[in-house]
Amino acid sequence: MFNPVAWRGAGSAMLLLTAWFGLLVPQHALAQPALGSELSPLLATARSQHPEIAIAALERDMAAARASAADSLADPTFRVEFNDNTRSSGLLPDQLGYRKYMLEQSFPLGGKRDLRRRIADAETADAQSREDQVSNELVARIKAVQAQRHLAQAGLRILSDQRSLLDRTIEAADRGYAQGRVGQEGALNSRLARNRLETEVARLQGDIRQLDARLNGLLGRETGTALQPPLGLAPMPRPERLQFENLMAEAADRNPQFRQLVARGSGADARRRLADADWVPDVSLGVGTIEQDFGVRAYEAYITLNIPLRGGLRDAKKSEAIAEQSAVRVRRQAIELDLASNFREMLAGLEAQQRIESLSSGSILSQARAAVTAQLRAYEQGSGGFADLLQAQSRLREVELDGIRAQVEQRRLLAEIERLVGGDL
Repeated sequence: MFNPVAWRGAGSAMLLLTAWFGLLVPQHALAQPALGSELSPLLATARSQHPEIAIAALERDMAAARASAADSLADPTFRVEFNDNTRSSGLLPDQLGYRKYMLEQSFPLGGKRDLRRRIADAETADAQSREDQVSNELVARIKAVQAQRHLAQAGLRILSDQRSLLDRTIEAADRGYAQGRVGQEGALNSRLARNRLETEVARLQGDIRQLDARLNGLLGRETGTALQPPLGLAPMPRPERLQFENLMAEAADRNPQFRQLVARGSGADARRRLADADWVPDVSLGVGTIEQDFGVRAYEAYITLNIPLRGGLRDAKKSEAIAEQSAVRVRRQAIELDLASNFREMLAGLEAQQRIESLSSGSILSQARAAVTAQLRAYEQGSGGFADLLQAQSRLREVELDGIRAQVEQRRLLAEIERLVGGDL
């Protein structure tokens, strides 16, 4: 049976629980934008779940695990000897003589343990640099795709505005045709222009779906997952950060390839030193007891040294390490030349795109909008031509798109510069 009092009590309890849950949930979690609208959440998602980054991180963990035990001592050895045994028949002795129980531990000399640890640490730094390089390349691709998504969405907005203008044009053409001021060709051309616009809209919508699928793949997600349209473009860094000398200086410190070369050079130097240290003998210390008739008869201790005689093996290792050090120096010079060339090229491209953006967003844009307004008014009043109106609308669309394309190209070039530098600017 329905009880209004009990129902009201249950409703009050639900309201209290809802309010309490609202207090428990962090406000920043409720205010987070949907994925796809801003760049930072996209980058965080890719870093946390993309398989390539996960593989590079696991390889770095493998190298770190090896480094943690690189300077460890070898396992000790335990040896048992049975001496002065007697037998009268058969294979087994009738009586055991004395037994030796010995424990032996070897100790590398000449700083070999420290050098092995240096080699392992260099391999860990090398793996970390490879992980950073994978991450930087992925981030650059995500930034470029996000900028292209912004361009496609902006193109749709511009075409939506153009659709409104064409609707007014079609209405004016229909009125002119009904009044005998405009021929049938004018009314037909207005609808053909609208059809071309809808074709461009369909093409852009297809581009957006393709870009969304590509972005989901870069995020390590199912390619059909829905994404929100971007809210805008990331801001450009301060002009002084984009000076050639500053970029080269930052790349020398942050570029993963440079850090990888530093790690390899350090490892090669340690291997060369280890080849020299291998001429120092290693020492093994042993202790033991001698037992006879179920009692300890004596104790003994001993020292053994290995004799480094095989010089060819050590000379080959040293030559290999020296050649690797030389290769690292030459490789660094090659990377520096390549970076300088790329930075010069991209900075020139940035300057050109900034100039295009300035031209497209200044008086030219205002004049193009004014021309469309004037041509549309004249056409509606019967004193303007349809071809002139379409031409004015086309010019306005191109001016607006040129400005947005320039902004997007700047972000693409910036993403490439940041990839070469080794991080955000």
